This record gives sequence, C-alpha cells and structure tokens, in this order.
Amino acid sequence: MPEPAEIPALTGVSAATIGLDEAWAGALVAGAVRAVDAAGDVRLMSADGLVRVTEALGELFRRVQALQAPVAAELAARSRPGTDEVARKHGFSSAEHLIASATGGRYREAVKLVAVGAATAPRAAFTGEVLPPKHPHLARAVAAGAVCVDAADVIRRFLDGVAPRADRVELGEAEAFLVERAPVVGVDGLHRLVKLLQARLDPDGVKPREDELRGAREFRIWEDEHGMIRFKGAADPVSGAPIKLAIETLVGAELHRARDAKHPRTEADRDSRSDGDDDDVLGEQRTIAQMNLDALADLARHSLGAVDAPAPLRQAMVVARIDGEALETGRGYGTIDGIEQPVSVSSIQELAMSAGISPLYVGEGRENLQLGRSRRLFSQAQKLVLTERDGGCAWPGCTRPPSHTQAHHIRWWSRHQGRTDFDNGIMLCAHHHHRVHDDGWAILIDQGYTWFVPPAHLDPSRRPRAGNRRLPSIAPPPPDATAFLALAAA
Repeated sequence: MPEPAEIPALTGVSAATIGLDEAWAGALVAGAVRAVDAAGDVRLMSADGLVRVTEALGELFRRVQALQAPVAAELAARSRPGTDEVARKHGFSSAEHLIASATGGRYREAVKLVAVGAATAPRAAFTGEVLPPKHPHLARAVAAGAVCVDAADVIRRFLDGVAPRADRVELGEAEAFLVERAPVVGVDGLHRLVKLLQARLDPDGVKPREDELRGAREFRIWEDEHGMIRFKGAADPVSGAPIKLAIETLVGAELHRARDAKHPRTEADRDSRSDGDDDDVLGEQRTIAQMNLDALADLARHSLGAVDAPAPLRQAMVVARIDGEALETGRGYGTIDGIEQPVSVSSIQELAMSAGISPLYVGEGRENLQLGRSRRLFSQAQKLVLTERDGGCAWPGCTRPPSHTQAHHIRWWSRHQGRTDFDNGIMLCAHHHHRVHDDGWAILIDQGYTWFVPPAHLDPSRRPRAGNRRLPSIAPPPPDATAFLALAAA
C-alpha cells in the first residue's frame, strides 16, 4: 500500500500539513521548550508566529475541504434510490445526515459540501464521455485550496441562479472574477459582489427582485412580559436606507466624540479638549446596540416635537398619567398610554419635560387637570435662552444639538418644588437626562456657568465638572458644592 504522500489526491493536504508543522515550530519564541499540549505551545508563541500558524491552519482547512467536497458528492450520488443506497444501508435517511454525523457538524454544512462537490466535479455525458466541471474556475480554486466551501457555495448559488438569463461569456467572466476576489474579500464580501454582478448580468431582474423585497417589508412593535418594548422588522433598500443612515450618523458622531476625547488626532483637537474630556466618570458607557436604540428614540422625539412634522405627528402626543399624591410624595408609579408596564415617578417627571409628551395628573376626588404645558414645562422662549447659554446638551463633552435636547428642572418640579425659571433650567439630551435622574448627579449654576456634581459612588470627592457652553470661554474655578449638595439632599 503506498504511503499517503504518494497518493496524488492527498498531495495538497500533505504539503499543508508540513507547512503547518514548520509554522508551528517557527512560531515558538527563541529558547522555548515545547509543551505537551497545543494550548501550552500557543502560550509560548510570538504574536507574528500566531498569525503564521493561523494562516497555515486555514490552508490545511481548505485543503481538507477540497477532499471532503468530492467525497460528499459521490456519497450522495451512491445514496440515491436505485444505486448502492449507501446512506440507508448505514442507518441514515440521506447522505447529508451521514456526513453530518461523521463530521460532527450541522446538516446544512453537509448540504453545502454535497452541492459544492457536485458543482466542481467532472461530469459524465450520455455517451460516457467525461465533461469538464459545471463551474471550471471554481473547481480549480477549490481543488487548490484557494476558496473554502462556504465561499464556493455562495459563488455556486449565484451562478446557478443567474445562468438562465445571463450571457454565457459574461457568466464565465463573472465566475473567474468571483473566484479571484474570494480569498481577498471573504464570504461577507462575496455577498456584496454577488448582488452587484446579479444586477449587471440580469438587469431585467432588478425590478422584480426589488418588488419582492418591498413586498416582504415589515415592522412589528410589541410589549413583552417583562415590560420591554420589542421591535422586529425588515426593510427593503429604499425604505431602509434613510433609517440606517439616520441612526448610523447619530451613533457615528457619538463614537467619534468618544474616540477624539481619548485620543486627539491633531493639535487643534488637543487644544479644544476640556478638562473633563479624559474623565472616566464622564466617558461613553453604552454599547453600540444601546446607542442605536437611543438614536432611534431621539429621532422619534424630534419628530413628535417638530413644527414641520407631518400633520398626524403634530397632533400625536404621548400621555403620561400619575396620581397627584404619588407625584407630591415621590412614592408610587405612573403609566403611559398604550404601554402596560408601570413606570417610576422620576420617569414621569422626565417624560413631562420631553417634546411631544403631555403629563396628566390625577387626584382622588377631583377632576383630571392638565398642568404640564401651561405651568409645568419651559416655554419656547425660555428654551431659546437656555440654548443660547448651553448650545445644546450641557453635559460635559456631549455634542448633541439643541434639536435633540430637553429642558430639565435643576431643582426638580415635584421633589424640590423647583420653579420653571431660566436660572432653574438646563438643556440635556435624553441619554444624559437619564444619567442625571438614575445616577443622582447634582447640577448647579454659578456666575452663568453650569456645573455637574457626580454622586459619591462615581466620585467620592464629588468634584464639580464644567458643563458645555455655546461659546467657548474660560470657566471660573469650580465652586464649592458642599452647601449646594446639602440643600439638594434636604
């Protein structure tokens, strides 16, 4: 029996195995004694060595797949009814189930192996003549270990789908192009290329595919058993583009601000930094997913409060309800029309200051009284003056514009009996409004400057941080917040 290295079909695997052994040995730092297990060896590798080993493992993986694909296709062919029915004889309903069991993988991965193997194997004509593979460029790339099975399956499905409507020469050129680009762009990149090539090779199919996507669009909103408002949706390209762009633009601006605060790229960036820009207490703490949701909420709040919004939105209003006694004592809860989950008194107070929100206060034995817009909320004129001072969100380092801010009572309307006066107001975005309420930040105004005092659990010294201003200026020294904090706690 010949040695494995002498079997032509195994030459690629053998060479990849030798390459892995060399890469592994060369990755160990000088003088390191090899461990008895892989994990021990890996800990002794240099950073560059780890990269070389990863590349060698990828080469071996693709070479093994290059053998698995034709084996899987042949096994499937011999498992069909009327043939050897190999899978059934071994106790499996199909070749794919047999392959999944043998490899310990998933059924769908076995389906890919069979499909790629069939698409890249030589074919037999009715006359018995051996014909080239259905996709010759792909077959050579898979056999050479240049393209993995996942990438090959993407290319195969595209070629088979567009073949009935595409020019044969152009189809061959597209196959060669995708095979060439696959090792560079990976599977995700191939999906993008395939969409463009599909439109180029089958221009008449663009509109029907677009109509199909548009017909499948949906957006569902519901409240789950925990009180979370859940969203699930899918948008066609035209409907989804503005949604995607709006959210990505807002989140991107926040990420750039956080990055530049930590790592200023230019001398101008460094000069423009405030003392609080590198303050960990003030740093961005949200995940990308949380920032996406906050951006969507900002867009909705802005739409509800915009004077040029569509007529239905100008008439729409979120109604928050709370019992008068609960509002006065701070103990109890409120509700929001259309939402089953009760919310805290502090959330009702926060909602009352948001655009498009109407707080409705109810007391036992008396009629409902609408107070929020006339006496509870800051007027438009007051907001303009506050914006002139703060520029937008006053939170240190926040770049949210005035259109995404709310007027907040520094001394709260209910808890502190605060007044709706200019010197008791400050502009905050929804996210930092939450932080003030939830974390217990205190705010004070001194000589026309805003100062944010963190809670003791974030900063035991409770050092005041200077807030934003519309026009840059040198702030006075931080005030002594002791007296103010004592008053706020009382």
